[in-house]
Amino acid sequence: MEKKEDVLVVGGYRFGTVADAETARMEEKKIAAVEKHLDYRQPQSVLLVYNRAIENKIFLTPIGMSYLQKIQTQLIKCGIPQEKIRPIPLYATFSNKTANNSSIRRSIESRAPKVEFKTRFITSICVNVLLALALAAVVLLSLESDIPNIVNYRTAVINEYSEWEQQLQEREQAVREAERALE
Repeated sequence: MEKKEDVLVVGGYRFGTVADAETARMEEKKIAAVEKHLDYRQPQSVLLVYNRAIENKIFLTPIGMSYLQKIQTQLIKCGIPQEKIRPIPLYATFSNKTANNSSIRRSIESRAPKVEFKTRFITSICVNVLLALALAAVVLLSLESDIPNIVNYRTAVINEYSEWEQQLQEREQAVREAERALE
């Protein structure tokens, strides 16, 4: 019985899962089948096979990628212009693994555009002043508005009830005067 580590090793690569190792073994079989029928003396047919392999995503593991790179090298040797040879697409991301690597992080930071602290500070102050002015304008408009809002609703309601009370008293006074005139 094979050790688990032996099951994960294919073509000099140690894969993380058995499924990835099996995919690599299948790619080795595909490579053998392609090699059996591929004639490197006909660069156009080799280019066609190369392009189809990329379009159909036939190779996904490092085994297949190294084979595609071998075909790329052979195409260049045969005189195919490099512009006609498509780059090999990688279907994996490496940023999660490299985020903790300090040399890669420094390289990424060195390529990032540098903004001076002073410029950022002045911009921040300008934005804060503009926001404070906008807030003051909103509060001022709320206080001066005739429409009740959260700032002046109590005053508006009290004023409205006072007007109603005054109108009611005026009507009562008119009714009393009319009653006196009838008596």
